[in-house]
Amino acid sequence: MAMDEGGRHQRGFALLEIVISVPMMVMLLVSLGTVVFWGLHHYLFFLADAELQQEVQSAFQRIVDDMLESRTIQPLPGGEEGYKLIKTLAAADAADRWQDVQYELHTLRGTKKLICGDAAAPMTGDYSLAGVTITEFSCEPESGESGLYVVRLTGRSEVTEHVYSLETAVYLPPAKPDAD
Repeated sequence: MAMDEGGRHQRGFALLEIVISVPMMVMLLVSLGTVVFWGLHHYLFFLADAELQQEVQSAFQRIVDDMLESRTIQPLPGGEEGYKLIKTLAAADAADRWQDVQYELHTLRGTKKLICGDAAAPMTGDYSLAGVTITEFSCEPESGESGLYVVRLTGRSEVTEHVYSLETAVYLPPAKPDAD
């Protein structure tokens, strides 16, 4: 009879171990899963913000470079958001000494993108990780300063809702009369 009581005692102890250890294991696995998903979520947000900054910086650099080579900067007609730059070309580049470069905001699939000439190849918002949409693109002449323009470009990530903005001033010297 002593053997029988010990066997029942052992079975009860094993059941008690299972009742205690299974919920603890579930809690441990749920906690571990939460930490992994939290880390992945923040890593993807970090990548989205990096993409936002990279797209705005590269587009802004290209715009400023073209503006520094421009003779004039004109807003687009008809209320379109954008600017037309008239650039001076070197004499060896073409028979026509001027080239028009047009930057504008264009809405494609619900995202406002910055384009230069061709809407099929936007400068921003073409990658899905951040979903960059341009919220402001402006080039305003500075009041009281001839030839000085303040250029702003602001983008917003549709994933993180973070905003990244760049601003600078560009000076265009007065146009020289042609020596023709």
